[in-house]
Amino acid sequence: MKIQNLLPALAAFLGVLSYASSNRYNGYKLYEVPVNTGHEVQLLLYLQHHRPSIDIWALSKVGPKRVLVPPVLQNTVESFFKDYHINYTVRVEDFGKNYSVNLSPTMQLEEPTFLNSYPTYEEINDYMVQIATENFEWIRFRIIGWSVEGRPIRAITINPDKEQTIIVDAGIHAREWITVSTALYLIKKLIEDGDQYRALHEYKWVIIPLVNPDGYIYSMETDRYWRKNRRRLSDKCVGVDLNRNFGFRWDVGESLFSAECHPGFRGYAPFSEPETRALRSVIDNNPDAELYINLHSFGGFLIHPWSFQSNPVENADDLRKVGVSAARAMWHYGHQEYKVGSSAEILRYQASGTSIDYAYSVGIDFPFAMEIAEYGYSDFQPPTSAIVDIVKESFIGIKELVYAIRKLKSPTKKRGSRGR
Repeated sequence: MKIQNLLPALAAFLGVLSYASSNRYNGYKLYEVPVNTGHEVQLLLYLQHHRPSIDIWALSKVGPKRVLVPPVLQNTVESFFKDYHINYTVRVEDFGKNYSVNLSPTMQLEEPTFLNSYPTYEEINDYMVQIATENFEWIRFRIIGWSVEGRPIRAITINPDKEQTIIVDAGIHAREWITVSTALYLIKKLIEDGDQYRALHEYKWVIIPLVNPDGYIYSMETDRYWRKNRRRLSDKCVGVDLNRNFGFRWDVGESLFSAECHPGFRGYAPFSEPETRALRSVIDNNPDAELYINLHSFGGFLIHPWSFQSNPVENADDLRKVGVSAARAMWHYGHQEYKVGSSAEILRYQASGTSIDYAYSVGIDFPFAMEIAEYGYSDFQPPTSAIVDIVKESFIGIKELVYAIRKLKSPTKKRGSRGR
């Protein structure tokens, strides 16, 4: 399709999306809170627990937090801030109006791809089919499960005959679109630049670019800041946070993540959601994987287990060495700072039922949640002009994680189930 024919349809789509989204957020205020201590993080968690319609952006991010608040709760939130001596500023007075401006379409110089626009669910699948068809000798394309609403969850396997495995997933949180672009770019680089990165082709790569297709579509078409899957829980509440639904220490912090309407609702049971069961099948089938990367945005972190507690894992020093090596490589590329450590060390709170904790529990020695740096844009949707730089920097980080593990390889490394 020629770009001249595509632009009117694209503009119409974005206009509808802008209208729907601005209506949804009319009157919302976006506050910025300078958080500097673990106590302040706990206060925000307490606030969100009791007022789950409040959306705290990038709670994992050290430093200022942004809090999106509906009109009916603004007086309550401001009183809470004052009572607990929390300073705040109003970043956006009417988020609905601000958001409609952010979604206005821009001219593209060439046919849109995942490098200059955020791909739709259909475009993601079309790309994966094309890649697998054109490279059928050494690429496998398969369905690993089905979403709550019946959409297939697909994985690409590169070098299926290799013994050592690396697992990468993206899009587990619906609004984190840049993670999907990063996973697709990783596939592109592995396929097109194999001669340049020969060491990477000593591994079997299993890449799931979109774990949460229902939520991703909903965030594109209805609510840009939707986080969870689309499980219908009650008349008022929808969605399970898939990265709180894995079956290792799932019930730690029960009071925090057990409320149905909470943005971090963990579900009614471990692995209650088909999306997490699909990802579990990949992890369980590759317990000796060299590396597992769970892509997120935004923040600038390389987080390793444990997430559910502050006690260090047995190879914490090795995890830190590998993470620091990747953080340095990304700094040299784009001067974006990445902090390395466990949730308790760098995020000042614990999270239960995470995929990296589950991966570590079954025997994967190097699991990381990679929170892609905000790149100067404190939002889940960096401008399309920034996509190329962000995914290139993220690829450098992923590549360096692999190289650092190769350098660190120890013949005495222990394998097997942990913490059961």
